[in-house]
Amino acid sequence: MSNPLQVIDISAPQEETVPALLKAATEQGFLFVDGHDFTQEEVDQLFELSKQFFTTTEHAEKKKYAIKSNNIGYTDFSNEQLDPRKARDFKEGYNFGHANFKTGEYNLSEDYYYKRSDKNDPTENPVPALFKANEPLTVSTMQKLHRTAIEILRLITIALGIEDEEFFTDKHNPQDASGSVFRMLRYPLIRDDDLTSEGKQYNPTIRAGAHTDYGALTLLFQREGQQGLELNIDKDSDENWTKVPFVASKHSGKAPPLVVNFGDLLSYWTNGVLKSTIHRVKFSPGETRTSDRYSIVFFVHPSNSTTLDPVQSDLVKKAGNGQTPPAITAINHLKQRLADTYSW
Repeated sequence: MSNPLQVIDISAPQEETVPALLKAATEQGFLFVDGHDFTQEEVDQLFELSKQFFTTTEHAEKKKYAIKSNNIGYTDFSNEQLDPRKARDFKEGYNFGHANFKTGEYNLSEDYYYKRSDKNDPTENPVPALFKANEPLTVSTMQKLHRTAIEILRLITIALGIEDEEFFTDKHNPQDASGSVFRMLRYPLIRDDDLTSEGKQYNPTIRAGAHTDYGALTLLFQREGQQGLELNIDKDSDENWTKVPFVASKHSGKAPPLVVNFGDLLSYWTNGVLKSTIHRVKFSPGETRTSDRYSIVFFVHPSNSTTLDPVQSDLVKKAGNGQTPPAITAINHLKQRLADTYSW
């Protein structure tokens, strides 16, 4: 399968990466990012940990960690409906959140996370035993993903011609409260739920309905044989879907390039200059897949208190035609999007 996306090596000189990054961000909204710090060995360990949690933990045990309105915990099958026009998404997942990416703490209690208390209550957002036992791996992963996101944001700031090169990065402080979430997902090969709703028949091959992501950036680990992600780069057509292929890293011993896309928040913030592209997960057993699909993803959000003020970029100003969108906070933007996805 040919690759429709650009592969950008963030370890290369920035005079090479910046123009290519801007082209990918403004034309497609998706790209591959090579030159990261992840080895193939640690990414293999992550996928094995995810598989072990979803397939060996009893369902009743997983439900003890049911996701709450803070977006932390276990999402059961058919909890989510990313595309309100379609059936609920048949997948299960676990969200790690309320993280301090400098200290490595995560799933922190509300008052401690928001600095209203100096003591954390570990019973408020409990961590499943398997993940607790593998904390060095999960914590290291979250911290490295955040650092990688910061480097991408630094480069996109330069690409947009913003004089203050820390315009985006200083609003993604690793210690600030934010909506950033590290997520593991499992899409079973066979969909065994009821595919009807109010008498309507739905396509069982759609596992995550067509949607755009909520935040600033999304970073997704690739694994060979885990195809299923499709992009609707041409928004004028609901039928024009582009499959995202597997791409290997050019760096020996490193994991494949991360699939990176820009989210609604960053698109809103830049008057649509940075493209937030509709995507979905689709696969047909026996036709495109022969096993369950596992997905490991990091959703990057600015600090909650960040106000999405006008971006001082000629590209952004031109796109706005003299108009600027209302300056809402990052947390209010996220709350609205979450409300559209879940019924708490």
